[in-house]
Amino acid sequence: MVELTGRVALITGGASGIGLGMARAFVAAGLRVAIADIDESALARAAASLPGLGLATKLDVTRAADWDCALDNVEAALGGVEILCNNAGVAQGRYADGREIRVADMPEALWRMVIETNATGTFLGARATVPRMLARGGWGHVVNTASTGGLMSPGGLAAYCASKYAVVGLSEAMRAELAPAGIGVSVLCPGGVRSNLFASSVAVRASLPGDFDGLATQGSEALRIEQAQRMDPVFVGEAVLRAMATNAMYVIPHPEYRGHVEERHAALVAAFGEPAQPGYRDTDVTFERFRNPEYAKAARGYS
Repeated sequence: MVELTGRVALITGGASGIGLGMARAFVAAGLRVAIADIDESALARAAASLPGLGLATKLDVTRAADWDCALDNVEAALGGVEILCNNAGVAQGRYADGREIRVADMPEALWRMVIETNATGTFLGARATVPRMLARGGWGHVVNTASTGGLMSPGGLAAYCASKYAVVGLSEAMRAELAPAGIGVSVLCPGGVRSNLFASSVAVRASLPGDFDGLATQGSEALRIEQAQRMDPVFVGEAVLRAMATNAMYVIPHPEYRGHVEERHAALVAAFGEPAQPGYRDTDVTFERFRNPEYAKAARGYS
């Protein structure tokens, strides 16, 4: 178990939803917390609502220069970042008439926005922060927020799930790369959580060039009611704390999705049959190149 009290944490997308839930849980646990968000007014409201917060700083996760500035701000105020929570993200949404957005008619601007924010933003955060962790030496941890949509992919969520699958793959590779240096990596895959994701996603779209015509700009009453029944984000934050303390690879706060994941994995396993070229087996070099030892360690459970 790793003692987390006093550690410096930076949480992106920290002004609402899961990010703010993590911030509340982290502050309560005695961490020194900075939150970052693209929405300055939301940042101000979050900071006012959270006594003990160390810093609130603006950050567009899709801009590499913004990352360097945010990290400099945190280091000046609190010290070097030991915990990075790459949590900022956007949703795919629907058309204004309620239809799902399918690949065949998806606006290119929407695809690029979702991938750039959710996947590229996570990459840029890791690329900016991890070298500073390595240079300081000692313990560090990265938590990348994916989704149950990074473990399975229903129709109507193609861009979102593609971005979250990317976050899962990125996280698993990072974990293998950074384990020898003592830096842990966890990937958070939540289901439904109370958040401001719909409204914040609309706001991000409004700030970007591109054709987003026909997409919903207001949530339905049914969505509002459903969202109000979702998990309290503070509990997600507490689950993240436990995962960091034990160096867990995956953080899955919604066990009800286990059956969905098992269905997908059963389909994958069933697809393994005879080689396309009779008698063929990949070379040992290629075969071993794709083995990640962290999978077996995570399955056994270790800290």
